[in-house]
Amino acid sequence: MAWRPEEEARLRQVIKDSGVALLKENLVQGTWGNTAVRLDEDHMLVTPTGLDYIALQPEDMPIVKISDPSVWEKGKKPTSERKIHAAIMADRPEINATIHSHPVWCSVLASARIELPVMSDEMRRLVGGSARVGAYGLPGTKKLKNGTVAAMKGRNACFMANHGVFCAGKDMDEAFEIIRVMEKSCKQYIEQKTLEATGQSTYSDELLFDYFKSKYGA
Repeated sequence: MAWRPEEEARLRQVIKDSGVALLKENLVQGTWGNTAVRLDEDHMLVTPTGLDYIALQPEDMPIVKISDPSVWEKGKKPTSERKIHAAIMADRPEINATIHSHPVWCSVLASARIELPVMSDEMRRLVGGSARVGAYGLPGTKKLKNGTVAAMKGRNACFMANHGVFCAGKDMDEAFEIIRVMEKSCKQYIEQKTLEATGQSTYSDELLFDYFKSKYGA
């Protein structure tokens, strides 16, 4: 392992801080979601499975081999989604940080399996175009991994069908910019579609709920 111990320590803290930030900004619920940062071309640090982000300590982060994510050392048992983080880093050498999470508005579009069009210049710059929906697969499966990798081609974010969102950046700061713009863009899209469907000029959550009930309620 060629990286310096002080760089490993810094990146462990980056992972810890990323989990706290996801909670603080309401970009994750409970212990769901996971993040990763690259250590070198064949190793990454990832969040462990099922641990509270507040209680999580930097030394809890396992080191996972990118070319074979079944191999890991140090820390706690790694997230089952490490295969996706590893596959993206293997496919995209410019990517050094990844986030998988379940923000509210992103999760709506992921559940509806709707591709998000470009909603702003900021989204175009950060995401690289529309946000596609990866093929559905159960957590930890090859199908979910392959679907996510395919949907991420030429993009820095995608939806995981019926699941959540995956974002990738050159570092964790950029990955956070991307997940923020994804959540903002999803909210904007849903509000826009609600106004188009109802013919109203002002959006409210009550308007969305009333429309949904009238269209799909018993």
